[in-house]
Amino acid sequence: MAEISGSQIPEIWETDDDKKLSDGNLKHKYFVLARSRFIHKPSAVVINKDTGWLIELSRRVISEWRIKSRTRERILSIQLLDTMIERAKFLKTVKDTKNTYGIESVSYFENRCYINGNLFKINITVKNQKTLNRRFAYYYSATEI
Repeated sequence: MAEISGSQIPEIWETDDDKKLSDGNLKHKYFVLARSRFIHKPSAVVINKDTGWLIELSRRVISEWRIKSRTRERILSIQLLDTMIERAKFLKTVKDTKNTYGIESVSYFENRCYINGNLFKINITVKNQKTLNRRFAYYYSATEI
């Protein structure tokens, strides 16, 4: 882990084995890893230190990541899903503007990590289902800074 301003920023690197894989095969490798590591019955839960909220790691967050990850760095970032949510900085909560059935509000978080030596901002979206008293990770992405 690298140190910036007195705080630890997680760091991941593409392995030599990863470098041999096509983008599609790399994504498949990390999809299988994410599913086995984060998706359980009952759902795996992470406590966000900034808010104290319990946040479920849902199939939806893995699905959204899989659909929208087009770069190798975004693909690799899924390895840090639990760590990034746990340490993420809370930004804001807004009403669900899409009026999705059962969703009361949407919260946004961000974090930072190094991927292959470059600094990335991690964007996290969490949805709140008030009737089930449930918050779940919905969207997760990495954007190079």
